[in-house]
Amino acid sequence: MKKTFRKWKLYLIGIVILMIMSYSFFVKNYEIHSGIGIGQMYIVEKHSDKKQGSLRMWFIGYNAGEKEENRKHYKIYVKDAMVYNLIEVGNTYMVNVESTRKDKNYGYVYKLEQISNQEKYQLVGTGLTK
Repeated sequence: MKKTFRKWKLYLIGIVILMIMSYSFFVKNYEIHSGIGIGQMYIVEKHSDKKQGSLRMWFIGYNAGEKEENRKHYKIYVKDAMVYNLIEVGNTYMVNVESTRKDKNYGYVYKLEQISNQEKYQLVGTGLTK
């Protein structure tokens, strides 16, 4: 009887530990991989860095639609050099980004998922289909 009770006690402790570990794992992953969309991302600066054969490209911007006292700067990494070359400092873009890690200066660091310039590159009118 004591052996059975001991087994159940060990199983219960193991389940509790497993639940705590899985909860912390899923909560951390949820926080780290959250995505956001900003309709008026104003680009303040662009940077690129080539260290040890790998190219890193990023820009710093803020949501121009927010009040100035509430503005937060975002650091967003860009994977594709062609996309990076089209981004211009001083322009406003619509962006969708996904957070990748925490950063001491910017809160979170993001990777660019999608970007578009609604004023400059948005086509209007009817295209030919024939």
